[in-house]
Order: sequence, then C-alpha cells, then structure tokens
Amino acid sequence: MRRAKMRAKPQQALSLALTVVGLVIAVVCVRTFIVASYRISTSAMETSLMAGDYVLVNKIGARSSLKRNDVFLFKSPLISDREDSPLIVSRCIALPGDTIEVSNKGYKVNGVHYPLSPTALSYYTFSSGIENHFLSALRRLKISVRDLTRRGASFNIRLTPFEEYQIREELSSDMNRAFLASNTQAYTITVPFEGLNYTITEEILTAYSEAILIEAGSEALIRNHKLYIQNKEQTSFRFSNNYYWALSDHIDEAVDSRHLGFIPANNIVGKVFFCWFSASPSRRLKSIK
Repeated sequence: MRRAKMRAKPQQALSLALTVVGLVIAVVCVRTFIVASYRISTSAMETSLMAGDYVLVNKIGARSSLKRNDVFLFKSPLISDREDSPLIVSRCIALPGDTIEVSNKGYKVNGVHYPLSPTALSYYTFSSGIENHFLSALRRLKISVRDLTRRGASFNIRLTPFEEYQIREELSSDMNRAFLASNTQAYTITVPFEGLNYTITEEILTAYSEAILIEAGSEALIRNHKLYIQNKEQTSFRFSNNYYWALSDHIDEAVDSRHLGFIPANNIVGKVFFCWFSASPSRRLKSIK
C-alpha cells in the first residue's frame, strides 16, 4: 500500500504540471491570436477613451473586418519605427479605395472635413524686408528653424499652425501682410488597395512614398522625384497590400494618419471593442463606439 501511494504522488505532480503548462499555453494563445488587454496611455481618443483606461482588443479577423468608425490598435507604419514599433490606438476613417482630398486647410475624407493637426508642418513665406524681425520672433518663442530657404526677395520656412499663430502675435499688422501661408494646391488621393497600379509621378511619390518604400523593401530608393528598385527606375508601382486611414477623436493632440500616413493591413493588431476598467464609472464595463 505504501508503494502504491508513493507512485501516486509523482503521477499527481506530473498531472498538475501538465495542467499548468496547458493553461499557460492556452492563455498565451488567447492573448496572441484572439483577445488581449491593453492600457490606454494617451488622450488621443478622448472622450471615447481616456488615458489609464483598460480595454480589450479583438484580434480575430481584424484585418479583413475593419469598418469605418471602428476604433483599432495598430503598429506605427513609419520606417523609422521598425526596430521598436509603438502601438497606437485611433479610429478608422477611410478604407482601401476611399478618396481623401488634401489641402492646406486640412483633409476631406469621404466628404467630411477634418482640420490639420496643430503639430502638422506646412510651408510659409515671408519677405526679406521683415527678415530680422521674423527671425528675432523665432528666437524669442524658441521655435525651430526648419528648412529655411531664400527665393529671390522672400524666404520659405516650415511651421506648425500653432507656431504661425505665435509668430503673428509678435509681428505688427504691416509685417503680417508680408508673412503668408504657401498656397498648396489641393489634390485627391486614393487609399491604396491590393492591385492598385499607379504611374510614377512627383505627386504620387509625395503622397505614397512611405507606403511604397515599406512594400518595396530595402532595395527601393526615391531620388530626385523618381523611384528606383534594384537600381532600376520604375515608371509604375502596383500595391500588394490593403491600407487604411486613421483619425483620432482628439484631433489636436493625437498621432494618427496625418502624421503616419496610410496604415498597412499587416500593421493592424485588432479592434478595440470593450473597456473593462476606467477611473470614470461612466465608461467602465462599456462597449467602445
């Protein structure tokens, strides 16, 4: 009887160990492929989500079932973020094949206008007659001098809309008349989709450069408004992936497609569908809309 009991203990230990291992594997599989919990760390989606909220993300079929207005989690598509790509939560505004109108006043996605982010950079022009006053204002305001170039009797510089506001407050009315926003010609772009083929032009490379370089890989190079793959100039490019356009609810604070460009389907982690904990009782245990 004693020997039987002694044999039973190792069998029970083995059974317990196998159970624990199985549970661990099951949890890992669920988190990796089905549903995972994440903590919101920014105010990008206020007031739908607040910093500190804990949400559930559905990873099943998110790349094929994402719809307009869905809140989703994705990895930054920027080539500079490849080594340690941050996770970003935003709202899907445009699907593959949708059109986006771009101008110096902002974006029009599917007919709905969205302003430029206060941190978005645009070109401005000021005359050489106010050069000293303008540069003095930049120094006082501690604004970076970005891409300052001289063209005849004027200068070009890149600023954010908020920096423009700050500078205008420093200049007189006469000087403000010599400080103008560059009149960027409006254009329309299509959110890339699998099979979309474009003839390479300067405008196409401006709008799609990041997406093209991501798809074409390390053998691609854009130089002097031309695309080279394996050192051969390309006259056209066919996309092999679907892409999305994201715009966060808190437009003034968020990082979204206005900064990141198109979001490849491969970068989508999943759809944010449920807030299981929040400091605000009104959002706790609620579906995300």
